[in-house]
Amino acid sequence: MTEPSRIVVLYVGGDPTVATGLEGADGRFAVECVPDAHAALGRLAAADIDCVLAESDRSGRDGIELLEAVRTARPETPFVLLTGDEAGERAAEALEAGATDVAPREGPASHRLLANRISAATEREADTQSPVDDIAKRLPVGVYRSILAPGGDVVGANPAFASLLGADSVDDVIGIDAAELYRDPDDRAEVRRRLDSEGVVRDLEVPAETLAGDSMWLSITAVRTDGDGRAYADGVVRDIAQRKRRETELSMFRRAVEASGHSVYFTDRGGTIEYVNEAFEGTTGYTAEEAVGQTPSILKSGVHDRAFYESLWETILSGNVWRDEIVNRTKDGERYVADQTIAPVEGPDGDIERFVAVNVDITDRKEREQTLEQFRSAVEHAGHAVLITDADGTIEYVNDAFEGMSGYSAAEAIGETPSILKSGVHDREFYRRLWETILSGDVWRGEVTNERKDGERYVVDQTIAPITDGDETTGFVAINHDVTDLKSYERQLEAQNERLKQYGHSVAHDLRNPLTLLRGELDDLEATAEAGDVAPETVVQRCRDVGEVVDRMELLIEDLLTMAEQGQRVLEFEAVDLEAVAEAAWEQVRSPEADLRVETTTIEADPDRLRELLSNLFRNAIEHAGRDVTVRVGPLDFVPGFFVADDGPGIPPEERERVLDRGFTTHEEGTGFGLAIVEQIADAHGWSVGVTEGDEGGARFEFSAEGH
Repeated sequence: MTEPSRIVVLYVGGDPTVATGLEGADGRFAVECVPDAHAALGRLAAADIDCVLAESDRSGRDGIELLEAVRTARPETPFVLLTGDEAGERAAEALEAGATDVAPREGPASHRLLANRISAATEREADTQSPVDDIAKRLPVGVYRSILAPGGDVVGANPAFASLLGADSVDDVIGIDAAELYRDPDDRAEVRRRLDSEGVVRDLEVPAETLAGDSMWLSITAVRTDGDGRAYADGVVRDIAQRKRRETELSMFRRAVEASGHSVYFTDRGGTIEYVNEAFEGTTGYTAEEAVGQTPSILKSGVHDRAFYESLWETILSGNVWRDEIVNRTKDGERYVADQTIAPVEGPDGDIERFVAVNVDITDRKEREQTLEQFRSAVEHAGHAVLITDADGTIEYVNDAFEGMSGYSAAEAIGETPSILKSGVHDREFYRRLWETILSGDVWRGEVTNERKDGERYVVDQTIAPITDGDETTGFVAINHDVTDLKSYERQLEAQNERLKQYGHSVAHDLRNPLTLLRGELDDLEATAEAGDVAPETVVQRCRDVGEVVDRMELLIEDLLTMAEQGQRVLEFEAVDLEAVAEAAWEQVRSPEADLRVETTTIEADPDRLRELLSNLFRNAIEHAGRDVTVRVGPLDFVPGFFVADDGPGIPPEERERVLDRGFTTHEEGTGFGLAIVEQIADAHGWSVGVTEGDEGGARFEFSAEGH
C-alpha cells in the first residue's frame, strides 16, 4: 500500500477519458492504463498498485475472469468493475466473485463518483489490515498462503518468505506454482495429503529450491483454511539448512567415529563418560552400559603418577589439546598402550562443555618397536656389515660395521645402490642369478669380491634375504662377513697342501736312489760276509759306504723339512741390518778357507727367514765354488734389495732359469732343495729373484724388494 496522499490505479480498458477524469476529480490519483487482462496481470506483478479498475466488457477478457485472476495474484488489492448496469445481474456476479465495488461509467459526474468509490475502497482495504497482518510482514520467518490444489499458486506471502526463495520482493513470489518450491514432488503430495486428512502439518522437513534453483532445506508448519469457495494452505516456513548441515556433519562424524577402528569416548566437563563407540568396547572390555556414567579412571593401570594426570587436566581445562602415550588397563586387568588425544569441545558461548578422547591402540606397535630396537642393537654390535635396501635396491640403512668395512659413511651410502661396491670381478650373469633368487623370495648366499671406497678389494661371505609385507617384497637385507683374511689363509693352505703333495712325491722319488744304494751296499756286505775269509778293512769300507748313503739320506730329509717349514707365511717384518744377519748365517756354514765380505745396509725382512736364505746361498757357494770361495753381500744399485755373489765358476746361462727349481742340482751329493728353499723364502717376502753372473765371473743372486 502506498502512502495515503497518493492512490495508484491500474485501469484496464480503452477509454482515455477515464484516466483524465479520475486524475481531474481527485489530485491524489495516478492512473496507469493497460489495454487488456494479460497486460494488467503483468503490470500488477511489477508495481505497487492500490486499486484495479476494469471494464466489464471491453477488457479483451471477461471482467469476471480478470477479477478471479487478480484475486489469485493479489487478493488484498481492491478491484472495481465498471459496468453500465450497476444493479444488474453482472454487477451481482462480480460482487459475489470478490469485487470490491461496482460503479457506473456514464457521464462527467461519473468520474467524481468513481473517484469517491475507489478512494473508499482503498480506505476500507487499509482498515481491514489487522495487527496480525502487520506482524506477519515483520516476522523473520516465512509466512505464505497458497491454493490447496494441483498447480495451486502462492496468493500471499510476507517479505521473509520472499527472501527465503531468493526473491527481491513479495510481488516476485505471488502467482508462482507452490509445487515448484519442492525438490521432491512426493513431499508436496504429502503436505496436501496431511492437510486434506488431518488439516494440519507440523514441522515437516523437506528439501526445497529457491527461484534460482539453489537447494535449501525448509521446515513447514501449515493449516488448511477454507474460504471464498476454495481451500488454502496457510503456513510458516523456516530455513533449516544450517541445522541440516550440522546434522549431516554430526551424522558423518558419528559414522566416522563408529567406523574409525579407534577407541573414542566423550565426557562432560567433569569427566563423566557420556558416549563410547564400539571400538572402545572392544579395546577396554567395558560395554557402553558399563562405561557411560563412569569416569576414565576405570582404565587406570597404576603406571602413571598423580603429576601425569594433573598435567593432562591442566592442559585440557585451559582449552588446549593433550596428546601422549598412556598405559591403560582393560576390564580383565590386561595392560595396553594407547596413543591418546583429548580435545575440549566448546559450546556456543565459548565455554568448554565436554571432552572427546581418541585412543589408538599401539600395544602391538610398541612391541614391534621394542623388537626392532633389539634387532637394531644386535645389528649395530654384530660385527658384520649390514645394509638394508628398498625393493628397487636403493640403500636405506647401513650399520657401523659396513662403514668400517667399505670405507663409505652412512651419509655417502644411503640413497646409492650396492653397485658402489662392485669390483669388476663378477660378470653380469653372476648378478642376474643373484637378483633372480631374491626377487623370487628366496635367500641368496655366496662369496662376493667387493671394492672399498679407496679401491682396495675385499671378499665377503654375503647373505641377502627379502623383506616381505604379506605377499609383497618391500626391501632386502644383506649381511656381509669379511672373509678376506680367511680366503688368503685358505689359499696359503692350498699352496702348502700342494707343496706337501710335491714333497711327498719328492721324498718318494729322492729317497728311492739312496735306498737302492743302501740296499746294494748291504747286499755286498752280506755277500762278503758269506764268502768267509773277509779282510777287516773290506768290512770297514763297506760300512763306511753304508754310512755315506745314510748321511746323504739324512741331508735329504733335513732339506725336505726345511722346505716344509719355510713354506709358512712370513708374519713379522722389521728393519734388519744385513751385515749382522749375514754374519750369523755365515757361522752356520763357515769354511776356514772361505771369505765373507758384506757391504752393510738395512732391509725390511723377517730376520730368521732371511738368515736361512743366506745360509743356503752360502752353503751352495762352498759346495760349487770350493772351500776357499769368497762370498760378497751388499745392496742393489738402483732398486731396494740386496745381492749375494761368489767368485766360483758361475752358472751357465742355459741353467739359470732352472737352478731354483726343486730338485735341480749339478753336484753329485746335492739334494736340489737348497736354492728352492731360497726362492720360497723370497716369495714369502714378496721379493723377486734374479740369477746372473757376478763381477768376478761367479754366480750372483739378486733379490729385489721394489714394490714391497
